[in-house]
Amino acid sequence: MKKLLFTFSCMLLPLIFFGQGPLEISGTVIDVETGMPIAGANVIAKGTSNGTMTDFDGNFDINVPSSSTLVISFLGYTTQEIVVTNSIVLNVNLKPEAAGLDEVIVVGYGTQRKGSVTAAVSQVDGDIVKKAPVANISNALAGRLPGLKITQRSGEPGYDGADINLRGFGNPLIIVDGVPRAFTSIDPNTIESISVLKDASAAVYGVRAANGVLLITTKTGKIGKPKITFNTYSGFQSPTRYPDLLNAAEFAELTDESQINQGRAPVYGQEELDKYRQNAPGYESTNWYDTVIKNNSPQNYYNLNVSGATEDVKYFMSTGYLSQEGMWKSGDTNYDRFNISSNLEAKITDNLTASMNISARLETRNFPGAGAGTLMSGILRNYPTYSPYADAEGKYFGLTNQAHQNVALLMNKDVSGYSEDKRKVFNGNLTLNYEFPWVEGLSAKVRYAYGTNIRRTKDWSQKYNLYGYNEAKDSYDVVYIGNQPSSLQESYSSGYYENGLPGNYNQFQGSLNYENTFNEKHKFKGLILFETLENEGDDFYASREFLLNLDYLFAGLDENKNNGGSAYELASAGIVGRVNYEYDGKYLFEAGFRYDGSSKFPADSRWGFFPFASAGWNLSKEEFLENTLSFFDDLKIRGSWGQLGDDSASSFQFITGYNYPSGNYIFGNSVVPGLSDRGLANRNITWFEATTTDVGIDATFFDRKVDFTFDWFHRKRTGLLATRASSLPGTFGAALPQENLNIDNTQGFDFSIGYKTTIANDFKLNITGNYGYSRSKDEYVERADFVNSLNQWRGDKTNRWKNVTWGYTAVGQFQSTDEINNWAIQDNKANTTLLPGDIKYLDYNEDGIINNDDIKPIGKGTTPEITYGLNLALAWKGIDLSAQFQGAANFVAYYDGEFQNPFYNGANSLAEFKDRWHREDLYDVNSAWIPGKYPSTVASGNPNNTKYSTFWLKDASYLRLKNIELGYNFDGDFLENIGLDQFRVYLSGYNLVTWDSVDFIDPEAPTGRGTYYPQQKIVNLGFNLTF
Repeated sequence: MKKLLFTFSCMLLPLIFFGQGPLEISGTVIDVETGMPIAGANVIAKGTSNGTMTDFDGNFDINVPSSSTLVISFLGYTTQEIVVTNSIVLNVNLKPEAAGLDEVIVVGYGTQRKGSVTAAVSQVDGDIVKKAPVANISNALAGRLPGLKITQRSGEPGYDGADINLRGFGNPLIIVDGVPRAFTSIDPNTIESISVLKDASAAVYGVRAANGVLLITTKTGKIGKPKITFNTYSGFQSPTRYPDLLNAAEFAELTDESQINQGRAPVYGQEELDKYRQNAPGYESTNWYDTVIKNNSPQNYYNLNVSGATEDVKYFMSTGYLSQEGMWKSGDTNYDRFNISSNLEAKITDNLTASMNISARLETRNFPGAGAGTLMSGILRNYPTYSPYADAEGKYFGLTNQAHQNVALLMNKDVSGYSEDKRKVFNGNLTLNYEFPWVEGLSAKVRYAYGTNIRRTKDWSQKYNLYGYNEAKDSYDVVYIGNQPSSLQESYSSGYYENGLPGNYNQFQGSLNYENTFNEKHKFKGLILFETLENEGDDFYASREFLLNLDYLFAGLDENKNNGGSAYELASAGIVGRVNYEYDGKYLFEAGFRYDGSSKFPADSRWGFFPFASAGWNLSKEEFLENTLSFFDDLKIRGSWGQLGDDSASSFQFITGYNYPSGNYIFGNSVVPGLSDRGLANRNITWFEATTTDVGIDATFFDRKVDFTFDWFHRKRTGLLATRASSLPGTFGAALPQENLNIDNTQGFDFSIGYKTTIANDFKLNITGNYGYSRSKDEYVERADFVNSLNQWRGDKTNRWKNVTWGYTAVGQFQSTDEINNWAIQDNKANTTLLPGDIKYLDYNEDGIINNDDIKPIGKGTTPEITYGLNLALAWKGIDLSAQFQGAANFVAYYDGEFQNPFYNGANSLAEFKDRWHREDLYDVNSAWIPGKYPSTVASGNPNNTKYSTFWLKDASYLRLKNIELGYNFDGDFLENIGLDQFRVYLSGYNLVTWDSVDFIDPEAPTGRGTYYPQQKIVNLGFNLTF
């Protein structure tokens, strides 16, 4: 019997081992609704790191032991688990997650289902944001989120960050992975999502959250095999727009005309003018744009990510490098950035999880010492009749008049000097999360975060010579010496402010979180959190003058040396309480508070209590709606109210002190720094409060193909800081302090709507649009008493809308001298200085005189009241196309300086002024006037034509193709042959087309003269590959 059992056991042994041995499993993962294969889905053996990804056709192969559990997952689909039997072929159907109420939204200190959210929150996925080929991530948000106003003022490498304004409130607080810090230079390939808290829900973040909050969440590892992703693009930048200038012949013509119009002799005369027109030797024209600006400037980007996860460990590591070259032909403007980050999460025990996020950034900005503003101004100022070089040896041409500096020289750092800006940034946080095993749903979390920003700048001004022709010697001699003597200033700062946030910080958070469901209908969530934040920083600078061109401080002279510095310390603490209740998915409620303290205020007014509450009703869960409006999949109405505190005040205004240094005084032969009194202390200074109300609706319908969100909002701020308008005797000896006096409010609405569908199983379409409108009013502005009613009407801002331009109303141009003689006096000289074509103004009070009494509101201000965006995504088989449109409206651009006055301060003139009023015969003052778009030219400028008026006020509304990208994903056979999981190539363009009515500057540019570094168009070719 024993022998029989032994023999039977030996026969079964191979079967046992076979049953436990590896199985080669193959299969296909498809979308259960469309039947389309899902490429890039993760297939992993549960509890291991053994995994793979599906190819372009949704196919996969994996070796696993029998009885293993396969976990199949893909973003946007419900994860599925399948127990492996002896079947070696699997067909897996993944169901898309509900895009409506079950979508996960990042909110303050946590996440919520979209169906449970009662606040005004918008979110954009990081994979969408990274499509914009920009160095500064703030520019990628333009047109992406309703209510978020993004305005890019400059395209200069390293200084191209956008102004961010939320709902007209101002700059929102930036929170990255739970810590207040700058985000604009984060590598876009590390961002998981960006959420914006637009209403009182931002109150949980306390100090500086009164304008709303941007929440940036970085990526973590996803369960699956280790994944290596490489992203790169290379491309070229070129200016979007800058004004054309006159050539030499046109310049000579308008110069003579301006002299004659003012009763002076012409500078050039007919004979010389003809030589410029013929481009005769010695009369060539110089295009200063072509002299100093390149048509294309290169940029390159590289990023490598490694990520993965098991049930116990998640990891994500990233390194990236970006380089941009500026538009100057010298090649001396460039920006280099190196990013590295690591997010690690590990399960220490069954109940304890630890996570650590670390990021570092090195940046270097180099540019000519003259700066972009000086160079662009120099291009406008240099005459086209001048040459960059005085002779064939390359000596730089110049005049004794410093206004005509040679930009060909100034852009060259080896000749005129340079500026260097280096930054080192480190951020890290460690988090421990413990789930209490004896209380279901209760957990505790502690976090410590530390960051430091170090900046070092170096500004070297090198002495240079400009040369002019000496007719007596028949040689080129020095006519001007610039940057004399050579000088150097270096500065070092630790904790420099970046995007309005202090650089050095220590943050501690401790919280208790509770979440549970009772009787399947009552859901409770609760949070109690304590937080401290300390910021500190200091800076030091030193400058020296030099006899020799050596750009080192130690080589400088003792004479006229200058040293200085400053330091700051800030601290805040807060307690947060919040509770959420949800009944049966229908009725939603949230309430909480933030109790905040700030070191900026005295002890007895340092702390503030700021409550908030919100509620929502999921109507789509009600039977009466299901029966009557069945096309609604989700329908929720919600409302919120809350108070937020803001400590935007200078530190230590509650104590007296001195400003040091404050001017210099000479005693004997010594220069002694001085002291000045800071003014009176204000022991009552405290928070200003912002009370925010929001009412909104969220809906999806037609099988969730359409989604819609709408919000109306109102914010009232009280206690804004201002100085009391009281007169003090001259002997008082001190200034009055700031007090919490002023009041304003902002109101508006924003909405978004989207549509997505799949056509014929192959073609996918996704369109989303958003729109935001806001306007602000001063309810009370502290002011002195007015002398008369007219001054009060013009100067009293109380109960008036902000963002309004005041000036004269232009009512056309004078057509004849008779019209000039019969018009109201507007030059204080009986109109004797006016010419046909000059601007005529409305006599608003009809007193026969155009003066300050005729100034009134003439248009909107320079801040957009309306912003909108339209985003389009198409996919067909392996081809994808996305386009992003962004626009703004209800704001103006005002032309100033060179833009309204030909030869402004001795500058060249815009080519735009060729279309001007002028005489038929330039040199005959009795010839007939020929009408034009602009007034005639006058040598010393015509004050009549440069009044602040509607003539120079332009509607700056625009629509811009912000970004467009065409890509192709290679199929499975090709990928298998080259050993890749995914491979995509793409061509993208940024800022390619703009539709607007602004004549010769970019509508996003700073209003005025155009002496700014222009925005850039970018074209890139790139690819993404995944191993």
